[in-house]
Amino acid sequence: MNPRARRFARSLALSLGLATTLAQAQTAGQEDAPATMRVRFDVIFRGVPRYVLTAQANPVSADDRYWRTIALAPLQERVNLDASNLLRGRVDVHLSAWNAIDLTAPGAVDGRVVGDIAVGWARYHRGPWSVWAGRRFVAWGAPGGLHVDGVGAEVRLAEALRVEAIAGRPVTPVYGGLLGGRPGFDGATGAGGLRIGWSHPGALSASVSYLEQWAAGIPARRVAEASFVANPLRWLDLRGTVSWDLLGLGLMQADLDASAWLGRTVELDVGYGHLDPALLIPRWSILSVFVTRTFDEARARLSWRIVPALQVGAEGAAIHYDVAGVEASKAGPAWGGRAEVFARLSSRDRRESLVAIASRRDDGVQRMTLMRLAGSFPLVREVFGAIEGAVALDNDDFSAPRTSWYGRVSMEGPIAVGWRLGGSVDAVRSPIATSELRGMLHLTARYDRQTGASR
Repeated sequence: MNPRARRFARSLALSLGLATTLAQAQTAGQEDAPATMRVRFDVIFRGVPRYVLTAQANPVSADDRYWRTIALAPLQERVNLDASNLLRGRVDVHLSAWNAIDLTAPGAVDGRVVGDIAVGWARYHRGPWSVWAGRRFVAWGAPGGLHVDGVGAEVRLAEALRVEAIAGRPVTPVYGGLLGGRPGFDGATGAGGLRIGWSHPGALSASVSYLEQWAAGIPARRVAEASFVANPLRWLDLRGTVSWDLLGLGLMQADLDASAWLGRTVELDVGYGHLDPALLIPRWSILSVFVTRTFDEARARLSWRIVPALQVGAEGAAIHYDVAGVEASKAGPAWGGRAEVFARLSSRDRRESLVAIASRRDDGVQRMTLMRLAGSFPLVREVFGAIEGAVALDNDDFSAPRTSWYGRVSMEGPIAVGWRLGGSVDAVRSPIATSELRGMLHLTARYDRQTGASR
């Protein structure tokens, strides 16, 4: 090694050593934090029809020609566990798993029994260093995040500076049945990424990252992403995320927003969004051969809290559509928009609430009006009830084939310490079903080890 390289290596080692020592001093005492464990268990039973495409040789009606109704009675179980500061404050464990079985089926046929571990990973941290392994969801690196089986490491070089790296295999469930996806690894076979983040709460948080995915040794996606949250003034918040495809050399997705308080009761939000669906689809996917439209949206939202319990507002957006490589005369309408008004009413203790929303959307081809009303309220002590209704009018026509609506009545309350029982009944009308009735029962248990009691 030449003298210049040797001096550089010594300087780098000294800098890392000083940064590590500083970070260790800043994290002193964190290992004495008490261990916590939170567990939630849910049992959900539904009675709901499912619709599958079919092609009968001699259909009884036009509906039978295209759709076949299958009555399902799925029983689902979900468990979530979050444990922190185990083994003298150095280990965290997170687990989320589910399974479902159709009680109307005689056995595990036709995908009637499914299950999976959605999240299951453990993290070991000591001072400024931490490593993890397992299945988890990584929120950075690509639009929509990444569900991966892999390993990762993170180091805090200074109070606000962090460096994180991951490597593994993306989880791509296969949906071969009606109850949900089964574990699968079709598609992308590998992924790796690096993220550098700076965090100064109340002033500026920013990060840059690089993520690469490949299939059969062929790069399928290379994404560079930058995001930030800034508070330059007490009344102004800025935030944004930009994702760039390094393979297709194009802007995949961008969201830039600014929020300003105009006094104590009025808030103004303005933003810009860009989305290119073609760049979001991996190159190994058969969907990549289809032509898609690029969206550019400018939006604004104004809300006014008239009194502490009542908030009203309006939102509007103009959307521009573009199809790359297609003449404007053949690409369809270039402009669309949406407009929305809303009102929210809530009690001071948040035990009673009412939300009303009316929205108008137009993509240049079809107009849709949406209206929604939802409310929740206490019935008896800790027993709560809720009602919800919504309608979507196709071209403002109640009798149009695409017009849909639904209504829901639900109730939930405690039945024992740490246990809650709830249920709901839905009435639905959709383009597939002229009318149907759905039901659901759910049982939930929660336990918090830190307080030593169920809740």
